[in-house]
This record gives sequence, C-alpha cells and structure tokens, in this order.
Amino acid sequence: MPARKESPTRLATRRRIVDAAIKVVGESGLHEASVRTIAREAGCNEAVIYHHFDSKNAMQEEVFAEVAIELADSRRRSTQGESDPRAFIRIWIEESYRFYDERPNAFAYTLLAFPSIIDIAADPYTENSRLFESSITALRPPVGRRLDLTPVAFSAFRAAVIGPPRDIHAGVLEGPALRYAEPVSKIAEAILLPPLV
Repeated sequence: MPARKESPTRLATRRRIVDAAIKVVGESGLHEASVRTIAREAGCNEAVIYHHFDSKNAMQEEVFAEVAIELADSRRRSTQGESDPRAFIRIWIEESYRFYDERPNAFAYTLLAFPSIIDIAADPYTENSRLFESSITALRPPVGRRLDLTPVAFSAFRAAVIGPPRDIHAGVLEGPALRYAEPVSKIAEAILLPPLV
C-alpha cells in the first residue's frame, strides 16, 4: 500500500511544531520544553501535536534526527572531495559555525542540550561523529604528523568545536561563531594531528 500523501496544511502544521520545539529548547532549555509550551509556541493546542507525533519523546527524537541529519548533510557537501586533513578540519568547523550562525536554536537543540534529547547511542546522535571519523581516516596525515582519534582526543576535539557556539549562546562570547573558525581549527589540528613522536 503506498504511503499516504500529507496535505500542505498538515505539513505546514508539522513544520510549525518542529520549529516551535527547536525554538523552545534552543532558547529555554530542555526543562522548559513541555508539550503545552511547544503547542503555545506553535499556535496550536496540545492535541494537534499528538496528531503528528506519537508522544513527546517521539517528537523530540524526530526533531533531533531531522536537525542532526541536516547538519551532517551540509558538512558532507562542504567537505566532499577534500584531501588535506587540515583543510577538512577547517571546512568542517566553518560549516558547523555557519550552521550555528544561521540556525542557533537548531544547533543548540542537537549539540548543546543537556542531558541529550535522545539516547546517545542512537544513530542520529552519532551521525555527525561517524561521518567525521570515516571521512578523516580516509585522508593521509601531513608529513611528520599522525592522526589521533583516540576517545580522549576526539572528545577534546568535539569540546573545542562546541565551545564558541555554546558560549555565544550563553552570552559569554560575541558572535558570529564563524569568526572563531580559524583559531579553533588550529586547536583542532593540534589535537587530531599531533607530531609523530
């Protein structure tokens, strides 16, 4: 049986709900993201949300997956064909910060919410990390350098990349995030491409 085609009105309502969930979590945090608050932000009643999503958790997971996949796709497109790991790291960070500058609440929803909106073992949660790891391991490190993707190095890399957007979102740093791409790229290179010993 073919899938039921969604009406434009239904799709528009779902989009309003998704955008409202992203805005509420991005601006106020996960603790404020009740169905009532999201419905109010979306301009609908709570029952409408349950016409589009099986539960609050299902809504959070679907929104998370949508944003994580969108971010992964933009990173994949921007780094495609890059053969220099240093340039790959810089482009990855630039794309991450461009995404934050254009959609700060979506970035916050997927990468800054604590605790995570979804189980950290879920595919959407690890999509971007897997993409980065598989892409960079296919590249040859520069002469005199090695690639370090040990858990602690990768954790330090992720923390370095997330730091400026997190601090901009908290009001500690001034935006745009893209202005921090170059210095963070240098830090990331030092973490992931240390000298051969």
